[in-house]
Amino acid sequence: MIPKSDISALVLCGGQARRFEHIDKPLAVFYGPRGPLPMVDYMLASLPAELPVMISANRNLEQYAQRARVLPDADTQLSQDGPLVGIYAGLVACETPWLLVCPGDMPLLPGGWYEGLLKVEAAGQRPRVLHDGERLQSLLCLVPKTLAEHLGQFIRGGSKSVMAWHSHSHAVQVSVAKNSTGFANINSQAEMTALQQAATYSPICDCT
Repeated sequence: MIPKSDISALVLCGGQARRFEHIDKPLAVFYGPRGPLPMVDYMLASLPAELPVMISANRNLEQYAQRARVLPDADTQLSQDGPLVGIYAGLVACETPWLLVCPGDMPLLPGGWYEGLLKVEAAGQRPRVLHDGERLQSLLCLVPKTLAEHLGQFIRGGSKSVMAWHSHSHAVQVSVAKNSTGFANINSQAEMTALQQAATYSPICDCT
């Protein structure tokens, strides 16, 4: 099992949100089990508390910087954009052997969603990516820092597909129990409303 001391975390918040009225999705307030919080705060709460955390973002940098170290795509000196560039920036910046990646728009991820990624035997220096029982969750992955240059070359070759890179790098698929609500990501206001209705809204309070 990979020790958590060998892992940094990256939350991907650099999307254009074309189907979300171009609002910065991870900063949109989600009414879920932890109460009304920006989705990025739900994502941060889903990560192991002891990990160094970075956020890939390209706007509202000051708001993200209040939460973690911010990595803009522009700093990579790559002409492309997209989640692969964010992952590449995270691999270059992280000071640990492994990078745990998640998107900024999956506020109902089950607790310990990452545990299976840490336990894969005989995977070596290969990415590990979750499969939720229905489809591959390509942005829920654990990537070795040793693949930073490999990923940079892949991006410079013109590809933007995260799934294609997982295939190219022989990523190991890690299956978890089917949970369509927990692994749902939000792409539109309608999807956010539907997911909020499916969630149990029970704000956390100190009643002492």
